[in-house]
Order: sequence, then structure tokens, then C-alpha cells
Amino acid sequence: MNSLLTRGLRKARLRDGGAWPELVTKAIQGQWPAPAASSQTLEAERGLGIRGKPYYFYVLRAEDSYGLVVFVLSEAENAVWPADARGATPFDSGGWWLGMIHTDPPLDTAARQGAFQTLDVPLHGWQDAFEQYIHAHYDTISDYIDGRAPEIGNQPLEMGFTIVNGLPNTARAWTWEVRVPHDLIADRLTLRAIYMSEVSRDDYIDWLWRSPLADSESRRIDRWFSDHVVVAQEQELVLRAVRGSMALEAGRG
Repeated sequence: MNSLLTRGLRKARLRDGGAWPELVTKAIQGQWPAPAASSQTLEAERGLGIRGKPYYFYVLRAEDSYGLVVFVLSEAENAVWPADARGATPFDSGGWWLGMIHTDPPLDTAARQGAFQTLDVPLHGWQDAFEQYIHAHYDTISDYIDGRAPEIGNQPLEMGFTIVNGLPNTARAWTWEVRVPHDLIADRLTLRAIYMSEVSRDDYIDWLWRSPLADSESRRIDRWFSDHVVVAQEQELVLRAVRGSMALEAGRG
């Protein structure tokens, strides 16, 4: 199974003086410059030793905070990752660093740093690690896609702790995260679809034909939109559509 990855634009960025259409355009063009990370993200990266100025993706899940634009990607066929590139964990790294992912027993900062280094999976092996995790902790992959907690704690007891598989944790405590350095995305990840509201779609097309892009490039992107953009009226429907497509993809795996 080639598990799908999602990345979304948060609602606060959607009306940011045209910035969000430019981000959508860059994604369609396969351009992934170094991301503008928030101060919290930079703090987590320093604390956990995350390198490469990565883009953050979730595996087979979408979060409500994504807003009205959600990118769905897959690993490119025959993608080759550098042997030393690491970047997949069975939880949200920012939440882990900030202590928002609760463990039993609780872990201090040093223990969280050590556990993160142990659990951080090489990018060349994240697909297999994710599949093993699903088989070990869920009856069906649909339970994971819906954000339900694992049947048992999602870390091995021999590490000396488990992640609490219920409140106060939320789905990000057991959602797999894949972090890909921006300079490794080209030729390794393929943009499969974009989900957005009808209003956002119309706003983007209007921006596209007023943008400084060459007419030939605007026509190409317009054709791509016709083939790859899924439109829904409301945010909730967009997210349901994403989950539905991922469930279908998982079922084919």
C-alpha cells in the first residue's frame, strides 16, 4: 500500500493578501522552497534535533485545523531516499516536544528527546513501519483514518512508557507524521489531488488569470485543476472527501 500523505493550509492563511494561491501554485509546479516555520516549530526542531527545514505531512489523515485547502500526496514510484534521512514518527512532533502528548508515566524533556530519537524512522522505511504499526494496533485501518485511539498503547512497553490512548490526548497523539526536508521532495513525492471549497476554487482561478504567470502556464495549471481538484461546499465536506479518498486508497492496498 502506498500510503497517502496530507498537508493543509490553515484557515488564517487563506486570505493572506494572495499568499495562499501562490502556495497552491508552487505545489502544483512541484516547487518546495524552504518553509517559513513558526517560532514553535523552530523550537521543536531544535529541541528534537530535526534537520533539513522539512515540510510536515500526516499519513492517511486530515485535521480540521487545515482549513479549506488540503493537499494529498503519495510517494513517487521508485523513490529513493538518502540512507541517513530520518523523518517519520507515530505522533505529532510538535505536540510531543510541547508535552501535549501525554504518556504513562509522564516523561521529562530529556526522556522525550531520547524517545524521539529512538522512534524516529528513516524515510526509506516509513511505509513498512506504518503498515506494521497499523497491523499491531488496529482492527481496521478505517479506525486509524477516523482518528480513533489504538486498541493498545502505541509504544512498546519495553521503552518504559506508553502514550495514553485516550483523553487528555487527541488524535495527533497516534497520527503518523512524515517530515520531508524541502530539498528532498522533488521526484520523491507526487501531488495527487487538492481539496478546497467552491469559494476558494473560484478565488484561485480568478487569481490565476490575473497573476504574472505566462498564459501557457496558467492554461496548464487550469487544466490540472480540472483533473485534480475536488470541490465541496463546506469545510466539513472537504475533510470528509479527503478521508473518503484515503479510505478508498487504503482499501485497494
